[in-house]
Amino acid sequence: MRLTLINGSPRRGRSNTEFLFKLFLEGFESIEGNSSEIHYIYSKDWPERGVEVFSAAECVLLGFPLYADAMPSKVMALFESLKPLCGREGNPDILFQVQSGFPEAFHSRPVERYLARLAGKLGCRHIGTLIKGGGEGIQVMPEKFTRTLFENFRALGRCLGESGELDRALLKEVAGPERISLVGRMKLRIFVAPPVNRHFNAVLKKNGVFDQRFTRPHQA
Repeated sequence: MRLTLINGSPRRGRSNTEFLFKLFLEGFESIEGNSSEIHYIYSKDWPERGVEVFSAAECVLLGFPLYADAMPSKVMALFESLKPLCGREGNPDILFQVQSGFPEAFHSRPVERYLARLAGKLGCRHIGTLIKGGGEGIQVMPEKFTRTLFENFRALGRCLGESGELDRALLKEVAGPERISLVGRMKLRIFVAPPVNRHFNAVLKKNGVFDQRFTRPHQA
């Protein structure tokens, strides 16, 4: 199988999207006969090249981060550029990878449903969506905290390489908790919220908008 990976992160090769891609490929390419290529939406000639790359692909893995529950703008631009291919015979199989800093998987479920509908409109076989909550910092975490996650990503790659499918039990395990327990939320408020708030408050002050932090511009 030839797998075409499309990285939709503004960080490109330094991104968590890329890091997880490489783990997935370790498993995928361990199966004889499989190969891959990676493209970056945040390159000069993208997303304009999207139709060309997508049309020529056998199987596409499109990965991107969520920022405050929203996908990057160039990912949406790519989706819009694929409109001429809707219903075209011979469109590739497609799967997605979505990660975010939110620790709860339910934050990514709406975009997961959107991606499934997108695949249907394109006429692509939708293989599935890899969701990873709490993804920020995975590249620098101690091995004892990431060993199982990394092995699961490799296992999902092997699964695709062998069968053209994804293991649903592994997808659920990779996604992490659907919602954090009450005790977990209390711990986050005590140990995580203060340093996170300090960081974002510093950014707001640097940009001269700290006094506007509770503004609700879209409230009716």
